[in-house]
Amino acid sequence: MAVKEIIEGNRKWTLYNDGASSREGSGAGLILTSPEGEEVTYALHFDFHASNNEAEYEALLTNLRLAKQMGAEAVAALTDSRMAANQINGSFEKRDKRMKRYVKTMRQLTKSFKEFTIKQIPRSENRREDALSKLALTCFDHLSNKVLVEVLKERSIEERQVGALTTAGPTWMTPLIDYL
Repeated sequence: MAVKEIIEGNRKWTLYNDGASSREGSGAGLILTSPEGEEVTYALHFDFHASNNEAEYEALLTNLRLAKQMGAEAVAALTDSRMAANQINGSFEKRDKRMKRYVKTMRQLTKSFKEFTIKQIPRSENRREDALSKLALTCFDHLSNKVLVEVLKERSIEERQVGALTTAGPTWMTPLIDYL
């Protein structure tokens, strides 16, 4: 079944993703396409080492978050990662602890959409995302103005520790705040 057959007649947003990892670094390429055909092109550079599979999941998660911010309700994610597509669909086992956390995070995020599908596509249909992911590995500073570039400092599945801020008493700011 061709990609166009999947989304034809629907008001789905289409997410194309590709992640890559090498000795030079890790990154991802994303293309988010609205039902009207408008595209948002995005490149991610990771400040942490990620395997190829982790980079694929980071690309998917970031693209889903972008779609959510854009108001998408129905999403078709297309990836060349056989493992990610099949783990999310439940037909592949998740053996690694991190892969289990990625799938759990994906499932939580996809609940925010009325409709979500993911499909593996041939690498030949994912060339632009592949090129973006490879470009983001090393020289992402020189991408054109049409490509949004973001640097992820940590994995999307890392739990963030947030502590409550309390003051033990007056600080140097107390007189200023009282004055204002």
